Amino acid sequence: MTEFLTKTINAMNIPFIIRLAFNKTDDKSEDIMINTYEKMNAFLEKIDLEYSPFRDDSLVSRFQRGDKQPLLNSEAFKSVYSKSVVVGELTNGSFEVYFNGDPTKLIKSWAIEQSFNRFMVPLFENENVIGISLEGRGNAKFAVRPSTNFEWEIKTVLKTYKMRYGSISTSKINSRTKYLEKDQMDAIQELAVVGNSLVDTDIWANVGITAGTMKFTNIIRNFYLSGMLIDNQESVIFTEGILGRHQNKKGLNLDNIKEK
Repeated sequence: MTEFLTKTINAMNIPFIIRLAFNKTDDKSEDIMINTYEKMNAFLEKIDLEYSPFRDDSLVSRFQRGDKQPLLNSEAFKSVYSKSVVVGELTNGSFEVYFNGDPTKLIKSWAIEQSFNRFMVPLFENENVIGISLEGRGNAKFAVRPSTNFEWEIKTVLKTYKMRYGSISTSKINSRTKYLEKDQMDAIQELAVVGNSLVDTDIWANVGITAGTMKFTNIIRNFYLSGMLIDNQESVIFTEGILGRHQNKKGLNLDNIKEK
């Protein structure tokens, strides 16, 4: 029977939720969780110091003041900034209103992905570990041991995802009302994008919210995206660029990730 351990790190103003699935839990599995927590917590504290928009000496603050040196020195900063610029160009500026010179949210998804790869993937060296998951406010990364039948299960109103590997990013209209009025029929209320890279899915999820349904469905087709969305008129499930439209259902809920 699969057993689970969960621990939360509060960093960068969000909770980072570590979930580990074991064949069985014992003192060694507890030690694995504590060790993973301590290493990841130290890493996230360092990232927070470097990228916090509330610190005058952080890379983000320096960039916003016109200092381009962070782009030359920081792998993370260069990575998220270059991706946002490329996506902005590919989508005719749909991403510009979201980025607006502040990569803080993308840094968080980058931090999740880096933490996952550095501190969680190596846990599969222990045969008792069969699944790993790291979440951070609307973004999550998953993997399972190839030899196991275990799957991470994400239930939504529209579809249940049984994930072995990959990423999912969600976005809601609530934080975007100053760019797109919530009562407009074209306004996407809630959106999820599934893929491999968490930074990529995070970018596309926020592109969708700012773009609206009409523009984003074209982007879905052009870039073969997978996921789901709800606007004021309809619900849409999309798989590798193919759209499946449904009668509107309110309340897309991707907040709870469950284990199967």
